Amino acid sequence: MLPGGGWPAGGQRSGRRYRELESGVRYHAARGTGGRARNTGFTLIELLVVLVIIGIILSFASISFDGGGMERRAEREVQRLAALIRLYHQEGILKNRQLALRVLPDRYQFLRLEGEQWQPLEDDPVFRERTLPEGLRMEIEDVEATPDEEEEDGVMLFLLSSGEATPFELHIKGREDTDWILLGDPLGGLEARSSKDRDFAQWLADRGR
Repeated sequence: MLPGGGWPAGGQRSGRRYRELESGVRYHAARGTGGRARNTGFTLIELLVVLVIIGIILSFASISFDGGGMERRAEREVQRLAALIRLYHQEGILKNRQLALRVLPDRYQFLRLEGEQWQPLEDDPVFRERTLPEGLRMEIEDVEATPDEEEEDGVMLFLLSSGEATPFELHIKGREDTDWILLGDPLGGLEARSSKDRDFAQWLADRGR
């Protein structure tokens, strides 16, 4: 093709031939690429088999991880709760204050008697309301506690300035085999154990449970 845009004598046929050759190269290159992709790729059945295997492996890994992780989280939460209750009760004894703990399935609050009303400690960095990690819940059994005005408001456990306290049996549960128990006695003593302990049944029996 000349700079002015025209073809030299006989050049039009050559130009067409060039374009035909160029198109042919691109066509065969595309076909060759597609053929190699089909030869080296996975079939739909193979992909489905791989996905099923991966799903099975992840399921077992998830069960194993969650079970162990849930157990550790339940233990941490029951130990934290026990430490906070001890510290809070000691503070009430030293300051001659009447205190309480409100327990709900997913959280707990520290309360203080102000006049005739129980008030939560909202701005306290230590005794603030605390929520359990996702997957854990609390249950109270065989307790001499009094439900609050409405059942959804939880259960009140009293911590008196005399050193006395509401006896209770509090369970922190995750999966069916994850169960930590915190026992509180009338004198403010606290003990925590896992239901997986070998002597767990005897431990409960020794404490009249």
